[in-house]
Amino acid sequence: MVRTWAQTIRVHRDTASAYDDLHARVWPEVLNALRDVGVIDMRIFRSGERLFMFMTTVDGFNPDVDFARHLKMSPKCEEWSALTRTFQQPSEDAKDGEWWTYMDEVFDLQAQLAAIDESGE
Repeated sequence: MVRTWAQTIRVHRDTASAYDDLHARVWPEVLNALRDVGVIDMRIFRSGERLFMFMTTVDGFNPDVDFARHLKMSPKCEEWSALTRTFQQPSEDAKDGEWWTYMDEVFDLQAQLAAIDESGE
């Protein structure tokens, strides 16, 4: 079984293009560490200053534990995190101390199609 996660954050408008460029070639150490802590897929989308991250992980993935573990796997992971944070700022919806803000799922096409199939409607 897998889990999905959605998070949002803001990127500084004047550095958004540089942020995009940086993510065109993420450092191999970062990619490998993400995979090693249980991230199966991760995508980041941007609209203006808004970033949206969609992530699929193994079932037991715990962001609070596993992202911290990811950072410790390589000095390059810590460097990447520090670098990307210079481009970012928490969203207006962030709780105290929160960097990326978790988003609630409000629609799942597959679940609704399955419900129709089960009910025969």
